[in-house]
Amino acid sequence: MAGGHDPGSAGEGGISVERLTVAVPDGDIGVHRIATFVHILKRLVAPQRRTLVDLGAGHCKFSVWATRLGFEVTAVDGRTVRLPEDLGSIRFVESDVRTYDPSGHGVVAILGLLYHLELGDQESLLRRCRYGAPVIVETQVHVPEMVAHDPKDWHVPVERDGYCGVDFPEGNNPMASIGNKTSFWHTEASMERLFERAGYSRVIVIDPIFMSSYGARRFYVLHA
Repeated sequence: MAGGHDPGSAGEGGISVERLTVAVPDGDIGVHRIATFVHILKRLVAPQRRTLVDLGAGHCKFSVWATRLGFEVTAVDGRTVRLPEDLGSIRFVESDVRTYDPSGHGVVAILGLLYHLELGDQESLLRRCRYGAPVIVETQVHVPEMVAHDPKDWHVPVERDGYCGVDFPEGNNPMASIGNKTSFWHTEASMERLFERAGYSRVIVIDPIFMSSYGARRFYVLHA
């Protein structure tokens, strides 16, 4: 894998916004996500960072890859239904990420989680993760031209508390949120505003943006 780095410029509120292009295999979204995550751990995480907490770990596939790269991993999720039978060296904690304290765990991974939360819980989680270690975020973002061709009621943009995005209806399945009926999906500009308001001074935006069955997804790396 190879990548190109753009030092970027200051974004809204003075947050430094950089861009990094990561060349990963085309096609399968699962392969794309794992390959990008591995690239970030190898190239963007300081060598002395050897512990990681995987919040909303679900199937723990990202946790497994982090252990293969030598990280001591704590996986956190409010459910156990998707856990693999063999966790190896991974330490699993059954807990709601909205109340879990991640401090002291080193690198933070928030992968496929942020967009399942309401705005207040997104802000709260990001603030609790801002303790000096890199924070890796992978999330749905609302890019209108990348939304599925069959429009749904939730595709209508809304503005709330200075943010812009869509209200997504959470389902009742092992991948949905616990407790909240809707979640908030930011536009790209709104996502950067969220990071700035949560107190981060630098964000690395990972290209390329990619597709899920619902629309656009992207990786970010945050620094306090």
